[in-house]
Amino acid sequence: MVLIFYIVFSQLAVGGLALLLIIPKDLVGRGFYRLMALIYLLVMVLARCANLAISGNSVSFSNFFLAWQGHDSIFVLVFCLFLLLYTISLWLKQPLMNRLLLVGGAICGVIWVGYSAQSYETSIDLPAGKFLLSAQFLVSAVLLGSVNSGMWFGHWYLVTPNLPVIHLKRFNRIFLVSLLLSISFFILNVCLRWQAAEVSPLNFFHQVAFGLRLLIGFGGSVLLYIIIWDCLRDKSTQRDVVGATRAATGFLYIAMLTVFIGEFCGRLLLLEVQFIL
Repeated sequence: MVLIFYIVFSQLAVGGLALLLIIPKDLVGRGFYRLMALIYLLVMVLARCANLAISGNSVSFSNFFLAWQGHDSIFVLVFCLFLLLYTISLWLKQPLMNRLLLVGGAICGVIWVGYSAQSYETSIDLPAGKFLLSAQFLVSAVLLGSVNSGMWFGHWYLVTPNLPVIHLKRFNRIFLVSLLLSISFFILNVCLRWQAAEVSPLNFFHQVAFGLRLLIGFGGSVLLYIIIWDCLRDKSTQRDVVGATRAATGFLYIAMLTVFIGEFCGRLLLLEVQFIL
C-alpha cells in the first residue's frame, strides 16, 4: 500500500505542477501559484517519506536529504528541490526565475515519471511492455494533475470572477484526453494479454479492484466530464458565469475522487498481478 501511495502521489505532484504551464502568465495573481506550489510541495514531502519507508529507512529529517538509494531517490530529491526553490521564488519579485524553475521542475518530473516505470514488472513479455507502462504513468500524471489543478483553478473564479472561462475549459479538455488515453491503454493491454494467452483468473479482492477501476475510475470519470462540459457550455456561462464555474468546480472535486480511486486500483493491479491499468 505504501508503494501505491508513493506512485500515485508522485504522479499527482508532477502532473499538477506541469499543468500550471498552461495558465497564461499574469492571468492570476501570485496567490494561486503559491497555493499550488505549497500543495504539491506537501504532496512530494509525503511521497518522499513513503520512498524512505519503501527502501527500509526511517523517516527522519536527516534521512530525508541524505538517504540516497537508487536512481529513483535521486529523481525524488531533485524534483523536491525544484519545487522548494520554485515555492520560495514565488515570494520574490523574480518572474523569470519563477518561470525557469517551473519549466525545469516540469521537465525533471516528466523524465522521472517516465523512467520510474522501468522499475516495475509488467505482464506483457514484449519490448512494448515497458514503453506502455511509461506512457501510462505519464498519462496518469496528466490525468491526476488536470483534475486537481483544474479544481483549484476553478476556485479562483470566486476570487477573480472576470477570469476567462476558456482556461477552465482547457483543463476539462485535458482531463478528457488523458482519460481517453488511459482507457485506450487499458484496452490495448487486455488485447495483448489475450493474444499472449495470459488471461488468468483474479481473486475476489482483485476483482473488486478491477471493477472499481472500470466503474468508478473510468465510467464515473467519463460521466463527470460530461457534466462539467455541460456546466461550461456557452449557454450556461452566458447566463451565470459564477454559477457555472462554481458548479463545474464542484464536479471537478468529485472527479478528483473518482480519478484517485481509479488510479489507486490501477496501481494495485499493476503491483500484484502485473496488469497495466
